[in-house]
Amino acid sequence: MSILDPAVVAALESGHISRIDLIRFDLPGKTVGYHRGGRPYTYNGLTYLPNRFIQPGEMRSALGVSVTSRTVRFSNIPVTDPEDAIAQLELYDYPNSPVIITHLAGVPNSDQVLGILASSIYEIDNVRYEKGAVDDNGTRTLSVTIELQPPGRSARGQTLVKRSQAEQQFDNDETDTGLEYVATVGTIPEEWGQVSR
Repeated sequence: MSILDPAVVAALESGHISRIDLIRFDLPGKTVGYHRGGRPYTYNGLTYLPNRFIQPGEMRSALGVSVTSRTVRFSNIPVTDPEDAIAQLELYDYPNSPVIITHLAGVPNSDQVLGILASSIYEIDNVRYEKGAVDDNGTRTLSVTIELQPPGRSARGQTLVKRSQAEQQFDNDETDTGLEYVATVGTIPEEWGQVSR
């Protein structure tokens, strides 16, 4: 039994289909979306900005308690568009912000969406910035690599970011009020070799 829409199944079986990849970032105070097209694309009320340089990245997983993580990379940053939150990412409190990656099935050479092929929810784990080489004009490009992990306690580990009370209650006991008085996660230094005391 398939959970896909019958129109999507029919298109998949015919082989006549296009895939539209969308990435939505729900940053505190701003929601922004991107796709690999050449012009803005509106889906479910959100206008996804074009970014031909986006790379959906790789997925990694392992056996045991390890979780599947994903990397998303934006190149050719910064841009002049004030609505582009990725170019201004450091202005937002982005750790653990939700990110939704959706793959839509569509009719080739049109904007018509048949249905959703797959959709995954992640949280921002960390962000890295890498400078490109200098070009003939003496300018550099900046790339942003965003590491994503599935939401929840098992994926997050120690991020040194205070979790919200609601998140703690969702993961543990709904009456747990332990985070009311917690500000930071303590660190324990590890000493290797011989230590003189």
